[in-house]
Amino acid sequence: MRNTACRAVAQASLSAATASLDHEQPWPLLLVAGWLTTATDLVLQADAADAVLL
Repeated sequence: MRNTACRAVAQASLSAATASLDHEQPWPLLLVAGWLTTATDLVLQADAADAVLL
């Protein structure tokens, strides 16, 4: 899951770079927020799974 979280952060970075170049549309910033939320959820889920296994 952490590998997928890293990919989500990479997607957020790519979306942020695109959003910074595009001054007209607000939706790229929503993509950044969505990818960062996905990454956070995946890390929290991985931590919860680790806690159960220990």
